[in-house]
Amino acid sequence: MEAADLINYVRDADIQDLARSVAAWSNKFESEETRRSVLLKLSAGLSLAAANPIITLLDEGTSSNPAAIDLSGIWLSTYTYYSSGRRREYSENHYVVIRHHNDNMDGQSLANKAESDLRLRLTTAGLVVTGTWTERTSPNGYYRGASYHGTIQMLASPTGDSMSGKWVGFSKNFSVNSGNWELQLVDKSTSKRTQQQYHLKV
Repeated sequence: MEAADLINYVRDADIQDLARSVAAWSNKFESEETRRSVLLKLSAGLSLAAANPIITLLDEGTSSNPAAIDLSGIWLSTYTYYSSGRRREYSENHYVVIRHHNDNMDGQSLANKAESDLRLRLTTAGLVVTGTWTERTSPNGYYRGASYHGTIQMLASPTGDSMSGKWVGFSKNFSVNSGNWELQLVDKSTSKRTQQQYHLKV
């Protein structure tokens, strides 16, 4: 298909038809994991391309300019992990207060029913968000208050209301694990009054 034909097809196609075409193309990959990885990367790349030049992007991966979007606010954090002991995948939710200054972001979870504590130390470069996470798990949960830490890399949406990516960390058996991590903005305010609204909601 020539470039002009591709442009005309994408412009005129219904979004559902376009999704079906991309899904059919991606079915050629051998594994579901590869298929999902390629589609997520393609989606992120298209988002970055669509945002340029409205959003300040990386200059060959070395830009140190402050992000064009202030990502401060209260976010709903959701990450997934596989428990080898219970042989299934789980997800954990926290409401997190994020404060964004220049290239740096600090995140702290609000009080939650599980009494776990999550902290994020992140840096931004355009829409790319990279950093570390630490979590003290629920003292009454399966992991009995154990602490874990690792790294995280995400892409922020051009509108600044979501971030998605992957975490990497060590298990209690010292194997390297990874999983999906998503953050969804729920409130731009970080005031004490606003924070109280999200205490013990998860």
